[in-house]
Amino acid sequence: MHNTKDIYIIGAGGFGHEVRSMLSDAHGTFGGYIDDDISKTGVLHTVAALNEKVLDTGSDFLVAIGSSYTRQQIVARLKVDLNFPVIVHHTTLLQQPSSIKFGKGTIVCAANIFTCDIELGEFCLINLNCTIGHDVKMGNYCSLMPSVNISGGVTLGDGVFVGTGATVLQGITIGQGATVGAGAVVTKDVAPGTVVVGIPAK
Repeated sequence: MHNTKDIYIIGAGGFGHEVRSMLSDAHGTFGGYIDDDISKTGVLHTVAALNEKVLDTGSDFLVAIGSSYTRQQIVARLKVDLNFPVIVHHTTLLQQPSSIKFGKGTIVCAANIFTCDIELGEFCLINLNCTIGHDVKMGNYCSLMPSVNISGGVTLGDGVFVGTGATVLQGITIGQGATVGAGAVVTKDVAPGTVVVGIPAK
């Protein structure tokens, strides 16, 4: 069934374009991009800079920003009560959908695999080709870049950023605001606010 709501994408960069390509009639009618930099070249339908005057509370909004920190800062700027739907690409596999929970504003891109008993907080971003094992818990504003592998029993605190191709092994806890570098293999817990890289990550 067609959703008659307009849906606006906050963030007119490359990832914003990817998110727009995910939208279908089931999500609503694309209304345009909202971005502080309205001079970006090659971007069609940029409607305005981000401010409350252009935000229609009857519309839906997606925050299409890859950085966990920046995404959180943008949401904090929005003082009005807006609707942020969950968008899951149709090629993503949810092995046991009834046991998987997504917080509002979460975006799940193409070709991901979720097994069972998984909980994601608000405004999370799961990029292409990630695998999420059983009993994983993610806080708000977590970001997984393409081809990340999260093993079972992993816990990610709020605002964790995991770079492209990284692997987090079974039962690991990654603290709030930590960053895991691209290609890293995380074999032990990561303290909040730290950056780890390499194999094994340290």
